Amino acid sequence: MRATVQSRPTTREQLLAAGRHVILSRGFSALTTREVAHGAGANLGSFVYHFGTREAFIETLLESWYAPLLARIQRAVGSGGGGLERLRAAILELIEFSEGEDVFLGRVLLAAADGEKSARSFLRSLTSRHPRLLVEAIQAAQEEGSLVREDPLQVLCFLMASVGLPRLLAGAWQGPPLFDKALSAALARIARDRARIEQRLDWAIRGLTPRGN
Repeated sequence: MRATVQSRPTTREQLLAAGRHVILSRGFSALTTREVAHGAGANLGSFVYHFGTREAFIETLLESWYAPLLARIQRAVGSGGGGLERLRAAILELIEFSEGEDVFLGRVLLAAADGEKSARSFLRSLTSRHPRLLVEAIQAAQEEGSLVREDPLQVLCFLMASVGLPRLLAGAWQGPPLFDKALSAALARIARDRARIEQRLDWAIRGLTPRGN
């Protein structure tokens, strides 16, 4: 049986990987064109050829990071079953994606707060993407009578506060410690446990089910 030959990463892929490494290890403020080129074993000319500017590079890096999440949520929302089942599946896809991306997400949020233009622009662009898909799934569930007919955005905030906020506090938060070590460890354990995530989501959904259902 012939062994599978894995193709070597392209220079463009190596540059993106080097940029991600810099962000994860030291944050957006440490990301420079020279640092990325050095990390990828490339020269500045290669960086300019593939991306042009630092800002364009960050935009490409963020989009390449986000694209798999958007695809997963699109599949979940477009799958078979009732609206409520599709909504639940889409939210779990969002949580699953964040399991290995907490630190990177935290870096993005911190960079946006610090005024990084590309990070701010990226976060603003999300409104019309996966949150819109989740709102549409909520509306579909409301139309079939599975969820209360309240403002869909309010419903989404309630659901994400139940499952997303603990993950944000436990993993993505990059600021000074919010709790002591014991409480932080307990929160991290609960926030990352899949069974408990699903339990919180199901509790939240149950609380949004119309009376009598």
